[in-house]
Amino acid sequence: MAAKKKHKHTPVNRFLRYELTNSGTPVTETSHYIDLGRDISAMNRRLYRQGRDYHVKRITVISSNTPNGDNRISFSVIPDTWVSRNAWKRGFETWNKMNKVATQQVSGDISGTWADFKVHLDINSRTVYNASGFLIPKDNGGNNVDLGEWRMSQLITPDGTTAADPFEIHMLGDHSGSAGAWNTVGLIKSYAESRATVHEASPDVPNVASDDPLVNVFDYGTTIDEVIDNLESQNDYPPYQQDKYPGQDGNLPKPQVVQDTTLVDGRATVGGFTAMCGLVEIESKSPLASDVFSVLVELAPGKYRGLKADVI
Repeated sequence: MAAKKKHKHTPVNRFLRYELTNSGTPVTETSHYIDLGRDISAMNRRLYRQGRDYHVKRITVISSNTPNGDNRISFSVIPDTWVSRNAWKRGFETWNKMNKVATQQVSGDISGTWADFKVHLDINSRTVYNASGFLIPKDNGGNNVDLGEWRMSQLITPDGTTAADPFEIHMLGDHSGSAGAWNTVGLIKSYAESRATVHEASPDVPNVASDDPLVNVFDYGTTIDEVIDNLESQNDYPPYQQDKYPGQDGNLPKPQVVQDTTLVDGRATVGGFTAMCGLVEIESKSPLASDVFSVLVELAPGKYRGLKADVI
């Protein structure tokens, strides 16, 4: 009998500890951001691509002096929907095609060794990221890991300009800028505006169907008319907003809360969740001004270089 093949263990640091400082005004909620792909790449000295669903196993939050009550911490991500996934894939395919077309006459591959398609969570997170405001993993001495290059992807268009208009991309919310001068473009909004969809009222039935002679052959009372009227008028419209997709401006443009808790006796633990693109927004508040929370993120083990991180 052949021996069972043992799964080879991939050594990986799956633990990321952050320190976030709450608002200087007590009981005022503030946002903080994490890019798991960036941070786990820096911690393990190898590229972990952003275009994955990173599985968080658990998160532990500790504070040495936060009193019970009037504190809160939540974790939010890109909603895991077919809309989000198709919007990301469309952006990825456009970026790939742009690069291939531009390098058709180039001999050899000139792209960077660690080239990767990277997006922002939303416009606000882009502002924070560009100001170097994302949280950075620390050791138990409070030292930050040294980060390498983690540059967000750009698309470049000639539309609306005589030159080139480079812009970044984000998942949730509205665009920023205008044709010829885009700053960043929302992938879900772009997907929604480019996609054909169903007719608003379906099926398109004449409103006189209940008066048709053949329909009324068996109408010994008024029951048939009533049934036909109901079939004509009910459930003709979809159970969702027709024009705005979830995740674009005007329809859930902010990340979705997947874990939400309060600290009791200076401690809280939340269970696992999946973070598309490894992007997480943390919202927190404390009754103490500039209170510091220690946030320990444990990623789930798996087959992607030691982590559970599925391809989008």
